[in-house]
Amino acid sequence: MSDKYLENQIQRIYERMKHGRVKGYLLCMLIYIFMGGIVSLFLGNPFPHREGILFVSLWDTGWIYTWVDTKPYLLVIFVVTGFVLSSIGLCCMILRDVMKMDRIILEWCDVKTYLEAMEYGVSFGKSLKLKGYQGTVFSIMQQKLGTALIASRKLEESRQFLEEGWTGKKNTRLYKRTVMNLDLAEAYYYSDTARFNDLFQKAAPVFKKDKFFVAEQMFLEQKYEQAAAFLKTYKTKNAYNEVLKQYLMGQCYDKIGNRQMAEDCMQYAADYGNTMPCQKKAREWLLNKDMPERLESKTID
Repeated sequence: MSDKYLENQIQRIYERMKHGRVKGYLLCMLIYIFMGGIVSLFLGNPFPHREGILFVSLWDTGWIYTWVDTKPYLLVIFVVTGFVLSSIGLCCMILRDVMKMDRIILEWCDVKTYLEAMEYGVSFGKSLKLKGYQGTVFSIMQQKLGTALIASRKLEESRQFLEEGWTGKKNTRLYKRTVMNLDLAEAYYYSDTARFNDLFQKAAPVFKKDKFFVAEQMFLEQKYEQAAAFLKTYKTKNAYNEVLKQYLMGQCYDKIGNRQMAEDCMQYAADYGNTMPCQKKAREWLLNKDMPERLESKTID
């Protein structure tokens, strides 16, 4: 990999999760101590002890024994809650590290570098004897690679990777969502309206809430004015989505004959798209905008 800084960052992410199980146990114990302290504020000492009331000394079994003896379901809830919270905490640690790398594409729109980083992340993971939570990191890297290939418009390579190169179970939600993302991208790229609508109807809520998939469905159904109006009200949260939005809006305005608005949107995508495929397509459109037949292009989420 050409970027040594990203290479070191990826290796560091794997190294941090090498002892992930130990970190998980420690985090779980800290959570139990914290939760126990909260409960003790209301129920008193959790352990067996003597309490003096006036001049009488009484034996108190503590709330832990009381729960075990009379309300075991409360102790089960307590234990399960601590375990779940510790698992969520570890997952958040992993996602936080990986999401730092997502800045490459989300803020800098550098799809090329992001793809190289994810390819290295997967290849490095395959070279390791995965320990602790390194397997979770590796699965996320695989999902990111599949998505990076889609964003790079390398749909055939993404399909090949998901079908032949994916390591691990293929019945997980992570894998299925990546495949659905690719299926929708292919249907849109090849203007297969029927397949796109069928996939979109079966897709999980996370896809149906995605503004770009909704707009792409409108575009395929030739509802260009509706799609442009819909996108115009969409407030993006990062530079990558803003470039995609402007490019797709430019396509819509081009279809309805609003040349000036189309040019403004394409100019934005050309200026800020960095290595995104739509940046090249926007430049092509601007170069050929005065020709009778302009180059048609598609956007891929």
